[in-house]
This record gives sequence, C-alpha cells and structure tokens, in this order.
Amino acid sequence: MAVSPSSLWLQTGLAMLAVVIGVLLHLKWHPLRRHLSDAWDLMTGMPWLTILSAALMLMAEVAGERWVRPAWSFNELLIWRDVAQPLFLEALLEEARMMHGLLPVWPVALLLPLVLVLLSWRVIRFPYRYGPRRQQPFERWLLTAGMVLSWGWILLEIAHVTRPVPEWLETLRLALRAVFSAVTMALSQVMLIRLVIAWEEPEHPDDQKDIGLAAEHTFARWRSLVGLAALDLLWLMLLQAQESPGGLSRGLLIEAMLLFLAMPLAVARVPGPMLDQGAKAMRILGRAFLPLLGMTVTVVLLLMLTRYASALIQGMTGPGTWLTLVLLPLHALVLATVRNWVFLACVFTLLRHGFKPSPQDVTIDLA
Repeated sequence: MAVSPSSLWLQTGLAMLAVVIGVLLHLKWHPLRRHLSDAWDLMTGMPWLTILSAALMLMAEVAGERWVRPAWSFNELLIWRDVAQPLFLEALLEEARMMHGLLPVWPVALLLPLVLVLLSWRVIRFPYRYGPRRQQPFERWLLTAGMVLSWGWILLEIAHVTRPVPEWLETLRLALRAVFSAVTMALSQVMLIRLVIAWEEPEHPDDQKDIGLAAEHTFARWRSLVGLAALDLLWLMLLQAQESPGGLSRGLLIEAMLLFLAMPLAVARVPGPMLDQGAKAMRILGRAFLPLLGMTVTVVLLLMLTRYASALIQGMTGPGTWLTLVLLPLHALVLATVRNWVFLACVFTLLRHGFKPSPQDVTIDLA
C-alpha cells in the first residue's frame, strides 16, 4: 500500500509523541530519578558543554567520522524488527564509549601540544603541587619527550596536507595521531569527571573556579593519565578494528569496555598509583552494579529513541539535500544534549553508589 508523504509525517509525529509520553512517565517513576534530575541541572548549568559537544561532533563529521549521520538507510528504519537489535547494540556501545570518552577527539587533538606545553611547565615549575613527591628525572624526560613528539606530529600533519610524504612517514603520522588522540581522550574525560565532582563536592561555589580546579586536579594526575591513555588507545584501535570484516565482534568489545567502565572515574577521584586505581575501579563497579544496570536500561532506551528519531528525520528530508545540511547542526545539538545528560547521570550513579558513604552521610540519611 502506497503511503503519501503527509501521511508518513503524521504517523511519525504521532508515534514520536506516544514515545515521548512513555519516556516521561518512565523518568517520573524511575528509582534513580534524583541522579537524572541532578544531571539535567548540571548540564543546563553548563550550556557551553552542550554547544562544545555539538560543535566537536560536527567537526568530526567533516573529518570523516560518523557522529551525527545515521548508520542505516531510510528503508531499513521503516522495519523496526530488523533495525531494533543493531540499534540496541549501537546504543549500548555508545554508552560504553561515552564513559571512556564523551567528546570526539579528532580534530580537537591538534590542540594537545599546547596543553602539553602548559602541563610540562606547570609540573616542572610547581613539582609538589602535581604529585605526592618531586618528579624523578625520567618523568621529566617523559614529559619533555611527549611534548616534543606532539609538535613533531603537528608538523607531519601539516606536511601531509601540503605535499606527498613517504610511506614510512605516513605510517608514523597515523600512529602518532592514534596515540595523541588517546591522550586527548583521557585528558578530556578526567577533566569532565572532575567538573562533576566539583559540583557534587563543591570547594568554591563558582563555575569559573570549578573549571580551574578541574584542570589542576587533572594535571595532578598526569602519571595516571599516561596509563589511562594507553587503555584508551586500546579502545580506539579495537573500535577501528571491529569495523573491518576480521575485527573483534561488537559484543566482545562492548563487554570489554563495560568491564573497565569505572576506570576514568577512579583516575579522576582516587589519588595514587595506577594499579590501586584499577583495583578501586573494580570495587566501584561491583558496588554500583545494580544501580548502574538500572541506569543503563534508561540510557540505552534514550539513546535508541534519539538516534532512531534523528536518523528517521534525516532519511525523510533526504540524504545530501540542503534541508538535511541545514538541520544537521540541530541534530548535533539534540544528540549532544541527550548524550551529555545520560553521561552525567551515569557518573552520578557511579559516584554515589560506588563509594562508601561517610558516617556524616549515614547520619543525615537516617535522620
């Protein structure tokens, strides 16, 4: 039976209205609605984060990555039974990926050399502020080598754009891009979590001071960031490999990423060596397993519906049309809003259920 465009728009609108009402009722009676509410308050209090996320998603799209454009054709989206399972796996992978790196790292990783210069200067200038002891000589060499390599990588990226380069230099450029993308991913994720901690455990009731303190706490964990960046490099390589025919299956990748879900939180929250932070991450995940499972159901549901609605609208407006290009920033803004909201809700869940409450908190709760 032929369906007219106006009828299709009407059916889609009514279906989306019914879904929105169902989601609102779900959130109203959600057992973890406090975390969702606080996450919404924090997100609306930092509108720059949503705008930044949307802008970075669009920049990543221009660079060739898929952050806003749908992975399915319009005809595939019309048959819900066929698209439900891949949409579920995609949403679950997106949640796991968000907890390791919320923001797209390319091409913003090109700014990393400036951050490494600032980090190296601060660590050498104020050695006791950024660690429990004075830096060892090999640690200073590590910082210096990372800074020099990052600027060398920038030169390789410029040479790649301006002129043909030998194959071995191209291989080196891609390897350095992967490494510094992982460093950017670890650095940005820990700083975002430190912003959540500053909101949850305020030291100064000032947003600008919160950002400065988050940066200071992130710099102070630079040793652990090296280990976290190595883990993120593994995720980036596996994410790229699973897209190839012989790559790791999506299910195994999701399981691996979920197993280390709390690692960035442990690095941001727990001072100390990387091994101790890894053990703490496992304990956090164990304590918060049931609440996190309940939150995951909601997160996957919201991501599925948002991605489906965005993909359906993009399919109805037509791929490559001027209307799709005009609406693409709006799609990015909506996706960034939902992603930031559910990410903050997951961080609140891990923070509030993964750490043992203090005696004062217990007294307040009993009262």
